[in-house]
Amino acid sequence: MEETPFRTEQGAGKSGRSFAKDIAELALFLDLTQPAEPQGHLEAAAAEIGNDRNISPTTLKRCASEARALIEFAHESGAIPQIETRAAGSEGDLREALSAWLDETSLPAVLKQRALRLNRSRGGRPPTKTRTLRAVEELVEFARAGRPGALDELRSIRALIGNT
Repeated sequence: MEETPFRTEQGAGKSGRSFAKDIAELALFLDLTQPAEPQGHLEAAAAEIGNDRNISPTTLKRCASEARALIEFAHESGAIPQIETRAAGSEGDLREALSAWLDETSLPAVLKQRALRLNRSRGGRPPTKTRTLRAVEELVEFARAGRPGALDELRSIRALIGNT
């Protein structure tokens, strides 16, 4: 990857900041200044930050995934147009605005929101039997509360169990 003003001026990134935020910052900067394939910018940013800081491959993979979540959040939240407006066409101001936004953004909160969206839970999935039991218990509660369709669903499950 060619030398970017980001790399030469930013150097090793902010002290105490996660590698994921540094990767996200560089990838977003490249996305906004050099339009091309967005995934290519993330991979290039991860490689550049990884090489500059001697990050292990497993840590780099995790940080790139976290950076992807930050980038998705930036687009979904509408932060990108606001950042571009604050930058007013200046690459230096764009870097500062991206950095400020990332400093204000809680990585754990973004990751939690993504986990909830993807898994509809607060973390990893429990074993299959536990998930199934919880779903059936929830259906029983819905049926007792008179929710339409819950009783029919329970009957369907009962029929499936009876057929096996």
